[in-house]
Amino acid sequence: MTKSIQAHPLTAWRGVALAVALCWGVGPKVFAQAMPDADHLIYQMQLGDTLLGLVGRHLQGPDALKLLIQANKFANVNRISVGQKILIPRNLLKHTPSTATVTRLNCKTVIQIDGSGSAPIKTGTVLSEGAVLRIPAGCQFALTLEDESTLRLMSGAVIQLKTLRRNAFESSPEVKVELLDGRMEIDVPRKRLSNDAPFQVLTPTSVAGVRGTEFRVGFDAKQRTSQVEVKVGAVGARGGQEKSEKRAETGHGVAVMGNGQSLDVEKLLPPPRYTSVEAQAGGKDWLLKFEALPQAERFMLVTADDANFSALVSEARPTQPQVLAPDLGTKPVFYQWASVSATGLMGQSTDYAVCRGYKRLEQWRCNVPFNMTGLINPHLLFQKVEQQGQVFELLNGPVQSADNNLLVFRGLPSGVYRWRIQHEVSATMKAGINGQFELVAIPGTD
Repeated sequence: MTKSIQAHPLTAWRGVALAVALCWGVGPKVFAQAMPDADHLIYQMQLGDTLLGLVGRHLQGPDALKLLIQANKFANVNRISVGQKILIPRNLLKHTPSTATVTRLNCKTVIQIDGSGSAPIKTGTVLSEGAVLRIPAGCQFALTLEDESTLRLMSGAVIQLKTLRRNAFESSPEVKVELLDGRMEIDVPRKRLSNDAPFQVLTPTSVAGVRGTEFRVGFDAKQRTSQVEVKVGAVGARGGQEKSEKRAETGHGVAVMGNGQSLDVEKLLPPPRYTSVEAQAGGKDWLLKFEALPQAERFMLVTADDANFSALVSEARPTQPQVLAPDLGTKPVFYQWASVSATGLMGQSTDYAVCRGYKRLEQWRCNVPFNMTGLINPHLLFQKVEQQGQVFELLNGPVQSADNNLLVFRGLPSGVYRWRIQHEVSATMKAGINGQFELVAIPGTD
């Protein structure tokens, strides 16, 4: 809760009157430059403004006026002109709480840590500033903020919602999220404008300032290294000990070492591509081979039982682009591959679904499942994308899942498929997830 400014602490500053107060109906106007620093916003003085008036309406704390003057180092506090831009420390701003809502959760053990206690959370839970979340292995988890940005936390991640608040000057909430371990993906759906509050993702060794983009952040708590990887858009990234940031755009990233120093902007590696399969002794196991660039030092491999990666089977970091697929059947095994460079940056990922098919109409086919566990009133758009670019819609409508919350598409031939699932979180909120995979039907015995 914010507090009103009491009159008595300002006694020493009664002589400060600044601009002539001719019009008090003018609302606050902010000119946010390229983040002079994340601790201040830039305000342009309007006709009718005074420092005392700004403090009384928008700032808090007994020393607010004194600290405002100190932050600006005015040559003459009695001569501030209309149009002059001043710095306002963010920690002085009156604010109201903003929130984050859990919009994706496929397990029951996500823990919110609050002080010395902890409690499980569920889809629809509303979180506020200060919440700490620990995501267990194998869990899919997402948060949606009030500006419709989405945070998708990977298995094993730990984050803290350090700042979630609104002020009278800016049109969007101020957001500061710290990744304490693991990886997360952030989708900010629109470009940040001059009247938007800062949106920052921190690790103990790095800072990423969002411009309106889709990107990933990683932090290894043991090595103390950080990674910022841009999928779409642009991000300003810097080491925790640095003052200037490096701009990474689509398909690029910045690695930060354990000492808080960032490396040069680096192009992200493309994902491994499927090349061939080899039957192993006994005929049940198959060695799936992929091709990757020689710059890939290792790989990130996630295995799942369903197309939307709701039921994770394993996560691995192999050094060779190949995987042993035991006892393949007509239901595919789903693999998500990404290449990792020597600096630890993870490149773009790609999904494959591999099965041992059955033959119908001269094509080998598979039965592809989607897992709807935990989704309220899901709506699925499912399409097949041909090599020539034509798109064929297989389903676009509400989902009535069958056994074990699975929706199974039977008899799909090899090819590229893309999908999007929208679902309800509450009566007033919806969320969505999407993806694409290449289906590889290995000839079976049918």
